[in-house]
Amino acid sequence: MKKFLIGLVVAFATIIVILVAILLTFDLNKYKPQIEQKVYEATGKELKINGDIGLSLSPFGLSVKDIEIKNPKGFSNADMLKLNKVAVSLQIAPLLSKQLKVNYVKLKDLDLLVEKSKKGLLNLSVGKKSAPKEKKSGEQTSKEEGKLPMVNVGKVLLENVNIKYIDHQAKSRADVNALNLTVNDIALNGDKDILKALSLKGLLKIASIKYDKYKLKNISAHFKFANKTVTIDPMQLTTFNSTAKGKLIYKIDNKNPKTIVGLNIGKLDLVALSKEFIKSKKISLDGYVKTDIRLSMVGSTPKRIKRTLNGDIFVEGNNFGIKGVDLNKVIKSLDDAKSINKKDVAGFLLAGPVGLALSKGVSGGKMLSGFEGGTTAVKKMVIKTHIKNGIVSLNDVAMKIGHNIIAAKGSINLYKERLKLKVGILGSNKCLKISEDIGGTFTKPKYSTKALTSGVVKNTVSSLLGGFGGLIPKKSSKKQKSSCKTFYNGSIK
Repeated sequence: MKKFLIGLVVAFATIIVILVAILLTFDLNKYKPQIEQKVYEATGKELKINGDIGLSLSPFGLSVKDIEIKNPKGFSNADMLKLNKVAVSLQIAPLLSKQLKVNYVKLKDLDLLVEKSKKGLLNLSVGKKSAPKEKKSGEQTSKEEGKLPMVNVGKVLLENVNIKYIDHQAKSRADVNALNLTVNDIALNGDKDILKALSLKGLLKIASIKYDKYKLKNISAHFKFANKTVTIDPMQLTTFNSTAKGKLIYKIDNKNPKTIVGLNIGKLDLVALSKEFIKSKKISLDGYVKTDIRLSMVGSTPKRIKRTLNGDIFVEGNNFGIKGVDLNKVIKSLDDAKSINKKDVAGFLLAGPVGLALSKGVSGGKMLSGFEGGTTAVKKMVIKTHIKNGIVSLNDVAMKIGHNIIAAKGSINLYKERLKLKVGILGSNKCLKISEDIGGTFTKPKYSTKALTSGVVKNTVSSLLGGFGGLIPKKSSKKQKSSCKTFYNGSIK
């Protein structure tokens, strides 16, 4: 019996040695042409495996080096995908029970080019595919057909992934640099709907994302996916040299996906912000404001998103500066103004509470140019807005400069891109000194300059209204008491 057991052990050891020897000498590289052909038939993409296909026993798995996928015809000559190495480690025992258990999948040094042509075609979706085989007459469909096998993946690792997106139609570009992704606890429960079947969690880190001239840096996000819902919480990134924290929930639906986002910036750097949004090189902002954003939207197209946008935006700043112009002098000099037109007033007023970013198409012209080189000390600014179905309501929008308050009220229709605003300057007595109604569209705003006599002399009214003399009240022989209507009653006092 003892000799039998010894002989059995020796026999098994010999078989294992033979199997190991076969696996180690088995050359998978001779199958590269067949693999490339099968990929082309399935996807229409031209795959090229330039490196070796390797087989390992501990852990059991495969590795492939130097992979390329060519860009389809009609796009740039650059490769659509370049991958330095992919490695997969499998567990052998579960395969016998038709289960796929993967220890890990690792992709290293991947460069992906996503390109949209002038005709709106995406390179990822372009390519001829082989027609599916037709079933023979009388052939029955198995009950198990279409059901996915049980799949469990321990970990997916993406190291140093770089993605370029070029849209030739919109003439825009985006770059994702040094993306690193760790995905854990990946499982498929066997449901036909892969999105319902899939669950996972992990950590995403990206060095930078650049879209045209805008840039996000140092992105870090913990995420999970289950029940067709992506939850990213917490999320942290750097934008305009400022740290932003928040979370994002994305509920997948083919027709109407829903997105919920929250973002908080404790100290938004106005110097960096002004470099991006203020076109004038002579004017810049200095200091910090805090920002809190809570938004939700439904849909996947810009039009649908704008129409379903809901939420709140809050911005607050104390004791920051506007370099390059002295708005106090502008306000004090209104009495002596002789050549100010309605665009100048609108440009000046918009530069206050609504923000320079909204003054696209507004010159700000002669009024501001006469006071270049100074500095404006803003004591306090508040922007509190509520958004419902794509319409932004200005609940509390104002800033205080010296003894004056510049305030705005009204609404901005995002999906129709139309303005319905009233902006005004309040003196130390809280009475309206001058106001401006602004309507029209984002690209073609319309102004209807008006002035109240409180603190503004007759010649200023005349110069502001210019050719709109019909708006000037006619002289009356009787003395009229000056009225002071409440224009702004917000948080700034």
